[in-house]
Amino acid sequence: MPRCREFDIDQALDQALNAFWLKGYAATSMTDLMAAMGLSKSSFYECFGSKREALLAALSRYSARELAETRRHFSAAGPVAALLAAWVRHSIDPAACRPSQRCGCLIVNVAVELAPHDGEIEDAVRRHLDMLAAFLAAAIQRGHADGSIPTRFEPAHGADMLLNLIAGIQVLAKSGVETHRLAAIIDVQLDCLLGHSH
Repeated sequence: MPRCREFDIDQALDQALNAFWLKGYAATSMTDLMAAMGLSKSSFYECFGSKREALLAALSRYSARELAETRRHFSAAGPVAALLAAWVRHSIDPAACRPSQRCGCLIVNVAVELAPHDGEIEDAVRRHLDMLAAFLAAAIQRGHADGSIPTRFEPAHGADMLLNLIAGIQVLAKSGVETHRLAAIIDVQLDCLLGHSH
C-alpha cells in the first residue's frame, strides 16, 4: 500500500468511520466517503481497495479506540458498581453524540445493517463484543471483590446482560424511543445486576 504513506491513514480512517456512522454503510456513497477522507480516487483505491475494506479498517480502529476508552473509564478510583452504572448511562447521554446525529455505537449499527450478510464483518463485530464482554466480566469480578456488586450472577453472565442492555438501548434510541424511557430501562436492568449499590 505505497500510497498510504502520502497521508495520515489514522486521520483518514477517523473520517471514514464518521461518514459510515452518520449515514450507514449503504447510504454512504463512494463520493461521500472519498470527500470525507480527503482522498483522490486513485489514492483511495490504491490504499484501501474498496469501500468494504475501508469499513473493515475503520471498524478495527473504532474497536481499539472504544475498548481503550472503556479501560480508562474503569481505571478511575471508586467502587466498580458506580463506574459501571456511569458507563451504561453514558450510552443515552445526548452529549455523547459527536457530532450531532452521530449517536449510538458504530459496532451495533454495523451489526444490524451488515453482519447478517457478511461473514468477515460478522467476525469483526464478534471480536469486539467478545473483548468487551471479557473486560466487563473482569470488572464485575472486581466489583464482587470490593463488595459493590452482589454475587447473584456469574461475571460472564453479568457481562452478557450488559452487552444485551447496551445494544438494545442503542437500537431503541435509533428508533426514536424517548430518553426517559431508555433511562427507566437502564435503571431496571442495573437494579437487577447491581441491587441498590448504584
